Amino acid sequence: MKYFETLYIVNPNFEQNRLDTIIKDVEENVGKFSKVISQNIWGKKRLAYKIDNQKYGTFVLLNFETDEGSKIVGFESYMKLNTSVLRAQTIRLKSRPVETVYEKPIPLDDENKLKQSIEDEGKIDKTSEDSSANDESAEQVKVEKTNVIDEAEPIAESVDTETEQK
Repeated sequence: MKYFETLYIVNPNFEQNRLDTIIKDVEENVGKFSKVISQNIWGKKRLAYKIDNQKYGTFVLLNFETDEGSKIVGFESYMKLNTSVLRAQTIRLKSRPVETVYEKPIPLDDENKLKQSIEDEGKIDKTSEDSSANDESAEQVKVEKTNVIDEAEPIAESVDTETEQK
């Protein structure tokens, strides 16, 4: 058996009913040539960059097993042609995936908590730096000046340009 994992992003503007039908369609398409092991909806997440003018997407993880690896190409083309799916990527796994169910998705609008945790980490780092700076037994570090190369200066090449032009 060959094991595969597909992560796909669905348009975030769809209602739950439309999202369920898209997920069922994808599952039926995979079911034609394989057995679905698990399917997890990760929920709506912010994208790193806009895809089809969308800042957010609904992420779905699909694990399946098959003996027919040649059918994966057809499945990938189906995912590319499906206008409801923003992006999809399928990878082959070395071993059978563990069936996990995500009961509680990570909340999307907890940016304040994220910012607070980042600030807390920064405070911890600053206090550790301050404590080492006040320690008299700490060794002083000698800082050397470094020369900054001006962007206008030519950089010497180690390759002979005459032999490369022939």
